[in-house]
Amino acid sequence: MEVKIDPKGEEIFKKPEKPKRKLTDKQKEALAVGRAKAKEKRQQKLREEGEQNAMKKIKQEQKDIEKAKAIADKEKATKKSKLSQQEVAREKVKKFERQKKVKVFNDKKTAMLEKCESLGQFDAISNILGNLTEDDICDEKRLNGKLNGYMNSIKKYADKNNVSY
Repeated sequence: MEVKIDPKGEEIFKKPEKPKRKLTDKQKEALAVGRAKAKEKRQQKLREEGEQNAMKKIKQEQKDIEKAKAIADKEKATKKSKLSQQEVAREKVKKFERQKKVKVFNDKKTAMLEKCESLGQFDAISNILGNLTEDDICDEKRLNGKLNGYMNSIKKYADKNNVSY
């Protein structure tokens, strides 16, 4: 051991250096095996975490798909209900239009019957106009066709029987 004296007068002890520890071949092999096992454990842990993360991602994707399907189904149902509501509204409008046409026809029928001069005319016109259905009244082409047919048959009857009209 060496002793040195410091400028202040104190002694400084310098410890001798120990030689580096030397491992035997058996110890080196055991250390290598231990390091290999530790590396394998780390890799196994990383694989398991990777698999867990992959499973989490797959589950999350499945949940997202299910949510998207649920949203799409809700949108379809909403759209369907809106369409059905619109359809109901259209039907109501058509029904009111039909009723309006029937009312206009009945008003004209009443005005025509009021102008009749005899009970025979009244009965004949009432019978002819009574044969018209609501569908005939609402479809203008059918109505005109039937009325023209009735007028032609009346004209033929009048000509045949020498009745003035």
